[in-house]
Amino acid sequence: MPTHQTFRYQEEGAAWLASRDRAGLHDEMGVGKTATAWRAADMLNAKRGIVICPAHLRENWIGEHHKFAHMTRRLCKGEETNDFNAWSRGRFDTLITSYELATKWASDIYNSGEVLDFLIFDEAHYLKNTHTARVKALMGPDHDGRDSIMAWAIHIWHLTGTPMANDPADIYTFLKMCWATSLKKDAFIQRYFKIIQTRYGTRQEPKDDMVRELQTLIGNNAIRRTQASVGLQLPPIFLTSTLVDGDTDAIRKLISEHPGLEQAIINAIEQGGLSFLDAQHIATLRRLVGEAKAVPYSHMLLEELTGGDTGKRVVYGIHRQALKTLKDFLWDNRIYSVLVQGGIKEEDRMVAVKEFQENPECRVFIGNMRAAGTGLTLTAAYRIDMFESDWSPAGNAQAIKRVHRIGQAHNVHARFVTLANSIDEMVNKVVARKTAMIASIEGVAMNAAPLDVLA
Repeated sequence: MPTHQTFRYQEEGAAWLASRDRAGLHDEMGVGKTATAWRAADMLNAKRGIVICPAHLRENWIGEHHKFAHMTRRLCKGEETNDFNAWSRGRFDTLITSYELATKWASDIYNSGEVLDFLIFDEAHYLKNTHTARVKALMGPDHDGRDSIMAWAIHIWHLTGTPMANDPADIYTFLKMCWATSLKKDAFIQRYFKIIQTRYGTRQEPKDDMVRELQTLIGNNAIRRTQASVGLQLPPIFLTSTLVDGDTDAIRKLISEHPGLEQAIINAIEQGGLSFLDAQHIATLRRLVGEAKAVPYSHMLLEELTGGDTGKRVVYGIHRQALKTLKDFLWDNRIYSVLVQGGIKEEDRMVAVKEFQENPECRVFIGNMRAAGTGLTLTAAYRIDMFESDWSPAGNAQAIKRVHRIGQAHNVHARFVTLANSIDEMVNKVVARKTAMIASIEGVAMNAAPLDVLA
């Protein structure tokens, strides 16, 4: 039996999911998509299935099953081939595994021809890029589920709080998954979007006369509830920014060696071409920016924590060395902090969260955006510093929602730490505008409460 009760709106969402063979649950972060999905499977008396999620969320799916599921299922945490083999032979009912391993095992699952009661894609924005091997393996060459593991599932649900993570055209993947459109992606974009020329290049925006049709298409195949719409009266979020001065010589030198680099970066963010940003010289630039901020930000944070601010703080970043610099500085100055970054075991990750949430002596939670930006509850703090922010607005929103969740009693203040006179300032302005544009297509505000958008 479950140890926790679901809310009425979660039961209603579960009933809606259970009534659909293919559907999306696009609830805002913090509304409780995982519990809703487990209850939907309960309503179908469904046991045999696969949950595909980011690797660090496997444990969370198991924990949520224990809390909310009414049915008994033998859950298999898929971490290696032996786990997959055990599930395939029927020793377990439901396989909970990562996108990486599901991609590896996709052909075996498809070739087995075994019918699945359900297939769940969690954090489904991992599938937004239709050109990747991951999407082709899990969704088929035409992204419609044929010739893939989706072909054998009776119910296919995708869960994401950010269906348009960086660009409105990202919604195409989910509409295709639900058989809501038969258009190829280029034709879909041509029908619903217009190309806008900017000083940085081009970007896509929805055609004014097609917004309602696009909203209807999405609404017929997915539901989205915000914290406000389901009656969760959480305090407001306020976004602000603060500048820090740092040594920018190395940054200026790198940019001078790559003429047009700043413009190319902004253009890539505008158009949603974030894969371009994986280039080595851009990765180096982002690392240099983080390292240039690390020391001045560390001193600023220490002054705040010892100068009257008695609360806890969540700090998000990206680069290992910059985050280590911050943690070492805090420890050297007797500020107890925990660090969660890539490579940490799931068990150690949860220990760090528990320590931060329950130990009053633990003042700072330092988290890598990817390793700690989803699937956690960090409501012991109400102040967040985006020391290094994501270049996707959805990534930043995910991280902020770790604090702005059920149980939060204070106004949440999220602050973007920006390196003065650097590309940081340019990027933040673009991300703020794109966030507002994506929210307009969803027909709801990005946040349930008043929001001070970055200038």
